[in-house]
Amino acid sequence: MASKNQKNIKIIKHVKRFLAVIFILLIIAFAYSMGIATYENIKVNKIINDFKSKSTYEYEETIEYYPGVFQTRVYHKVSRETSYELSDERSVFTDETRRLLGQKGDIFLSQQSPFPQVPIIHPWISYNFGGHAAIHNGNNRFIEAVGFPQPGETILDFIFHPGDEPHNFSATVNITSSNYWLNPNFRSESSKDFKYYGNYYRPEFIGIRVKDVTEEQIDTAVEYANEKVDISLYNFTFALDLEYKFYCTDLISRAYQSALVEPENQRNYARSLNDDRFVTTVNDMILSDDSYLAFYVEIIDDVIHIYYLEDIV
Repeated sequence: MASKNQKNIKIIKHVKRFLAVIFILLIIAFAYSMGIATYENIKVNKIINDFKSKSTYEYEETIEYYPGVFQTRVYHKVSRETSYELSDERSVFTDETRRLLGQKGDIFLSQQSPFPQVPIIHPWISYNFGGHAAIHNGNNRFIEAVGFPQPGETILDFIFHPGDEPHNFSATVNITSSNYWLNPNFRSESSKDFKYYGNYYRPEFIGIRVKDVTEEQIDTAVEYANEKVDISLYNFTFALDLEYKFYCTDLISRAYQSALVEPENQRNYARSLNDDRFVTTVNDMILSDDSYLAFYVEIIDDVIHIYYLEDIV
């Protein structure tokens, strides 16, 4: 009997040691991930601040965005200095009216999560992963992966679906009905997120472009994303990049990978816009050697400040 008790005690001790080791490893992993996130956030903030510091006030104007809906903007132009900035002669605006931002292939990024009303989760996602990414399709619409299951659906439904079979799920890669990033009526006052983000989608956002990209490569990237619309499911596992499922940044990095990387070297953890080649975050895309900042927008006291690479005359 004593021998049996001693054996049980040894088993319990081994289990405790095992759990202790697991706990320590989790603490180390958490500390490491926070260290990486802190380092990346510092670097991204520096990129944004350097971009803003190089800007020159251009002018202020009030436009009628919709009939009876006015919007005040301040434009700050940033000189093009590098070879990749100068070689891409496209404006960052859609047309000469400057009402909308973006050209085909431009990547719009938000560091702020879509869950501002959720304590702990919101700052954690915003700080470590970022909020959203979308690619401009050239017709003032965006291709994006969004993940909000509708009534009757669960996250587990998406996780356990293989992704390459027919489905009726709602959270898929989709294409927006409009260019919503500067829309002053994006969110109504009745929205649960209004007190956090106001009428606009986000009070600040970033636009990046891929360095030395050709028109053909942009077309390839956009077509890759477009082929996933209404078909490919949202990837709720995040850390596991799956062949037939995508989260927002993952979709775009793999779209550009399809255009920039030889087929035999392509991976689910994309090798474009993702220098660490693991989970693709918003900061990864900003910090990638493949990308550069094209514009930065912040809304202060309902005035839109647009910092942008100046037009090449």
